[in-house]
Amino acid sequence: MIHFKEMPYERVRYEELEGRYGQLMEELRQAGDAEACMAVLRKRYKLMADMTAMDLCYVRHDMDVNDAFYAAEQAYYDEIGPKLSDLSNQFDRLLLDSPHRKDMEKILGSYAFALMEAGQSGFDSRLIELAQEENKLLARYNQLTSNGTVDWEGEKRKRNLMTLIAQSPDRDVRKRASLAISDSWEAQRQELEEIFDKLLDNRRRQAKVMGFSSYVELSYFRMMRIGYGPKEVAAFRELVKRYLVPLSRKLEERRGKRLGLEHLYIYDAGVHFPEGNPVPVCVEPGAEGDSRPGSTAACLEATRQMYTEMSPETAEFIAFLLDNGLADVEIRKGKRDGGYMTTFERYRAPFIFANFDGTFENAYIMCHEGGHAFQGYLKRHEEIRERCWNTSEMAETHAMAMEFFAMPYMELFFGERAGDYRAMHLEDAVRLIINQCLQDEFQQLVYEDPNMTAEGCNGLWARLDKEYFPDKDYDCNVNLREGRGWQRIPHIYHWPFYAIDYALADICALGYYRWMHEDGEASWESYLRLCRESGTMDFPSLVESAGLGSPFKEETMIRLAEWMERKLTEAEG
Repeated sequence: MIHFKEMPYERVRYEELEGRYGQLMEELRQAGDAEACMAVLRKRYKLMADMTAMDLCYVRHDMDVNDAFYAAEQAYYDEIGPKLSDLSNQFDRLLLDSPHRKDMEKILGSYAFALMEAGQSGFDSRLIELAQEENKLLARYNQLTSNGTVDWEGEKRKRNLMTLIAQSPDRDVRKRASLAISDSWEAQRQELEEIFDKLLDNRRRQAKVMGFSSYVELSYFRMMRIGYGPKEVAAFRELVKRYLVPLSRKLEERRGKRLGLEHLYIYDAGVHFPEGNPVPVCVEPGAEGDSRPGSTAACLEATRQMYTEMSPETAEFIAFLLDNGLADVEIRKGKRDGGYMTTFERYRAPFIFANFDGTFENAYIMCHEGGHAFQGYLKRHEEIRERCWNTSEMAETHAMAMEFFAMPYMELFFGERAGDYRAMHLEDAVRLIINQCLQDEFQQLVYEDPNMTAEGCNGLWARLDKEYFPDKDYDCNVNLREGRGWQRIPHIYHWPFYAIDYALADICALGYYRWMHEDGEASWESYLRLCRESGTMDFPSLVESAGLGSPFKEETMIRLAEWMERKLTEAEG
């Protein structure tokens, strides 16, 4: 295995890939049986591995969006990406129409073909120019938000370095920080709204080209939702409103009492304890007056110890990840916000991208993205790469479940305050599910309305926000009070309709957490089986196979809400 820093980069050129795909498609047409088809597929796997430079570029560009070389390379891939998607779809179409399809389904599995069918409905060559236009808009959004700064006490700070300050135990400090952060977003509001208006127009045109009445229909094919649809998702949101919104209100009332506050305002939202939230004890303080973490290495070492103690499988995984430099976690000027996991196919290597901000997020993100990476690592030797295809709600279940399997090891990060972290994370899980449902309903209404504008989105967000979080008080924060909070959410720009997958996944993850308390060994064995079986069947079937209750069933939501309230009451006591 090669270290990340030593992975060579050379531009992947479209003309070469087009020629190779053309040859593969001709060989597939001539294939006389399933064995011959598989020989062609193995060549396709090699082609996919040879495209690893595209993923390297994506990561290295995100590590510094102001790096001129990788910015130009990424612009090139944004241009050829839709054309490559079309070539891939053409290849899949030949498989779908192959006279050897039945025999191929026995090898690849019927689920792989169901995903290919969905892919045909979600994209074709007519969308290439529109997809290229969309990519340029998203690149503009990345450049804008990655360079967002906040004026704070005489200096300009990268926006995501304000999190620790915004969670200060000092209420006046966090109020001023909240307003300063909002001023930063307000300064970019005009451009953010302009970008979104253009994205709305672009996506409406995409839906029209593909023959759909709205982008909502197109998006369900894009998200590869198999086994359920908009009707089931809408019913799920109603269950969340019925059972989790009341629970969230109880938790907020309890949090207010814990903080000694008669009334909670928006600047109190991120704080759970009067002495402040637990922060990783493995993070040394930075220089005087500097809130940045002084040692990311210490947090990574705690991560290594956690996974090493968890199981033989995770021990092998974390050694592979960290020994090969497959994690970039420090905040830097020009680095893109957020976190994700991707895979370098040539090396069958997962990679974690993150931003350590000195808060509890340092530990959380290595559990969440670690869950993604661990599942990818478990499947790295799978020869048939179609069996590695994950839809997003399943991928997020891997990640969110790992957050809870990691709970017994939080002393490594938080010392004596590990119990506080566990209680806080469980409370936050309730709010996360609700917030993702808010985002999903917001996007459905936005894309169903052919006349919706970014300005109109503000009023819609304000209305729905009050429905899902009726006790929120924005006080004097005009940016948030006027419904512009959606503009801070990258998924709303980049990945429409992804949000609900987090909510569905967190219900499954919490199911694992409840199961852990009943039978830790059985729950972990189920999780390993789930990770290994992902890519072989649809989400509802996988959840049932794992022994988890379906998130779409009312009884699952009732049981989980009751258990969580008991668990949090115990923690409070």
